[in-house]
Formats: sequence, structure tokens, C-alpha cells
Amino acid sequence: MKTRTIGALAAACFLLTALWLGLLIAAMPRSGPPQSFEQALAIVGRMDALFYLTDANAILITLAASALYAGLFAYCEPAAAGWSLVGFIFVPVYCLLNLVVYLSQITVVPQLLAWQQAPEYQATAAVLLRLTIQQWPGSAVSVFNNLAYALLGIPSLIYGAVLARARGLLRLAGVLLALNGAACIAGLVGVVLRHPMLSLGSLAGGALFLLAMLPLSVALLRQGTRARARAATARFGHTEPAQPAEGAGPEEVGSEGAAG
Repeated sequence: MKTRTIGALAAACFLLTALWLGLLIAAMPRSGPPQSFEQALAIVGRMDALFYLTDANAILITLAASALYAGLFAYCEPAAAGWSLVGFIFVPVYCLLNLVVYLSQITVVPQLLAWQQAPEYQATAAVLLRLTIQQWPGSAVSVFNNLAYALLGIPSLIYGAVLARARGLLRLAGVLLALNGAACIAGLVGVVLRHPMLSLGSLAGGALFLLAMLPLSVALLRQGTRARARAATARFGHTEPAQPAEGAGPEEVGSEGAAG
């Protein structure tokens, strides 16, 4: 995968995550975090445009992040082949879990809400809603959501550590990405231990992911642009001294053999 493509994916993740944060802030004055299942049910029961937009955006983030991590696997492989592969193993699992989580909110949950209006299905629907409403912290879907982000935290730690060995913006992006991974893993631990502060780790991880995407996209887009310029110069029979790539570090992190 070309470096510019990875940079473009990082930029897309930045924009989509910024939109997610904006939608989250927009929803807070209307409802706030649910303190009971009844509150969570009332929030979901509105089924307004904001509800569908939030989940549709989350689906796009899941797809864009999965593609980005595939690119980071290719980018980091020259510097850490074995660890890069270990990290990438968790990406498809994250993608599958989160697609199930967010798609269920706009397909399964509305159907269960409709069933709840029928007396013969009311009891069964109530039980299933407790398991499937993502906004309810005690639901199975909420646990799967936190598990998905914790699994993505593993490649975040690995790729972040590799990028942190570079210079400039890539180093900053690597540190932020590794912190994102640690926060998401802490979030799952908090859910399992029912620790209120630790359980906010996934939310903090989302903010750190947003911060990491900005320097990552800028560094990779610059690096890809320079690589294309050098390739064009060489094509016309001119040569110029090679300049160090933006953020290039130990073992030529993200070797520009794939850049362009």
C-alpha cells in the first residue's frame, strides 16, 4: 500500500472520529449518560436522525480504521516484521465485532422495540433489549464493543511503538497511538472489574486516536508526496540527493519502497 494512501486513510479516520466526537457532544445535553436501563431504553426509543447518523458514522470509522491498520501493517513491517503481523491478526476480529455492534443498533434494536409493543412478545423483547442496547453499560453488545476496541489496542500499542522510534510528527503519532491502545485495553479491564474510572478508557482512547490521526496523516502525506516527486525526477533522467523521509527513524521505519 502506498504511503499517500495510508496518509489519506489516516485523514479520513481523523475526520470521521471528529464527527463522532461532535455527535457525542451534541447528544449529551439531550440525554446524558443513562443511569438506568429505562433511561437507555428511552434514549434508543427516540430513533431520531442523530441516532442513525451516530451509528452510521461509527460503521464508517470501523471500516476506515481497519483499512488504516492494514496499511500500518505494511508500513511497519520492514522495521518489525514479526510484531507487525502479530498486531494485524487482531484487526479483522475488531472489524467484525464492531460491525455487529453498530449494525445491530440500526437493524435488530428497532425490531425489538416494535416487538415490545406486542403483549405476547413484550417479556422476551425486554430481555433481549437489555442484551442488545449498546448505550446500556450492562448489555452484551456494550461488552463486545469494549472488547473490540481493546483488541484494536494491541496493534495500536505495537504500531505506535514502531512509529515512536521515528522522528518528528511520526514519533508524536506513535506515542499517541500507543496511549490510545493502552486506554482502550484499560477500558475493557474497567468493564470487567466494574471500575467506573477505568471503564472510561475506551472513550479516552477515542480522543487519543483522534489526536494521533492528525500528525500521522500529515507526516505520511508529506512523505508520499516527496517520494512521488523523486520518482518523477528519476523518470526524466535527473537525480538528486536522497532526503530523509518525514519521521524516518531506526531501520528506516516505513521504508519508502512502498511509498508514492
